[in-house]
Amino acid sequence: MIQSGRATLTVSSSETDPSVITDLLGLEPTRVTKAGTRRKSGRVADHHTWSVDTGEVSNTIDDQTGSHALRVLVALIQPALGRLPNLPPDCEPRIWWSAYSDSGQGGFVLPADLAASIGMLGVDVYGTVHLDDPDGPESETPSP
Repeated sequence: MIQSGRATLTVSSSETDPSVITDLLGLEPTRVTKAGTRRKSGRVADHHTWSVDTGEVSNTIDDQTGSHALRVLVALIQPALGRLPNLPPDCEPRIWWSAYSDSGQGGFVLPADLAASIGMLGVDVYGTVHLDDPDGPESETPSP
């Protein structure tokens, strides 16, 4: 069952400075990476990345669909409604959605009202479900 999730609106750009994206969208980013910045992996970023992130969000008693983080993100970025199409051509907005399951199953529901809200934003959603490894160290039983 999905226990929690995380959602991020990311705008990647080859030329447009992240401060311009902030001004155009009317949102304060939670993270900005400029082209030329060395990443944790040691690679150097070849583009700017501007993002608004929810952090990890647990399911609620009322919402066990696995989409709570996505719903939180849509509420956070609501002020940008109608502004995303105004981004310069080098800007690529995406929503990244990850859900974390405590079992070998990762099903989740994208409620129709939430899908409609995302559709109004006009941004594609890239989703990933992370499953606990049933064969991982926690599932091993000691040998007699």
